[in-house]
Amino acid sequence: MTDRIAVDTNAVVEYLRLDRDYPKRLDDADEVFLPLTVIGELFYGAALSERPEYHRGTIARIVKRWTPLIPNVETSRIYGDMRAMASRTPILLRAAKVNDFWIAALCIQHGLPLLTNDKGFDNIAHLTVIHW
Repeated sequence: MTDRIAVDTNAVVEYLRLDRDYPKRLDDADEVFLPLTVIGELFYGAALSERPEYHRGTIARIVKRWTPLIPNVETSRIYGDMRAMASRTPILLRAAKVNDFWIAALCIQHGLPLLTNDKGFDNIAHLTVIHW
C-alpha cells in the first residue's frame, strides 16, 4: 500500500475514463497529489477536446478531491540541477520532456513516488516511479 502518491497526466486520464481499468494504486493511496504541470496538461487536453467545458468541470472536481503540488524556489533549484545533469546525459535528455522534469522535481522535493506509464521518467535520479 502506498500512503501518498503523485500522479502523472496519463494516470489521471486513465483514472477518469469510464471504459478503462484505471490504475488500481490510486485506490490504495491515502493522499493523491497533482503536480501543477499535470493540472496544466489536463486543461490543455480539455481545451483541445470537443467538449472543453465538460472536461474542465471534471478537472475542477479532481483538483478539489486531490492535493495540488505547487512549485516554489526549491522546486526550481531541483529542476535546474536535473536539467543540467540531463544535458550531460543525452539518453536522459531525449527520454524526458521539459514538463516531465517539473513533475519529477516536485515529486523529489516532497518525497513522493510518481504513478505513470511514461518511460521517460525511468532514468531520472532520485525519482521513485510506479508503473501500473
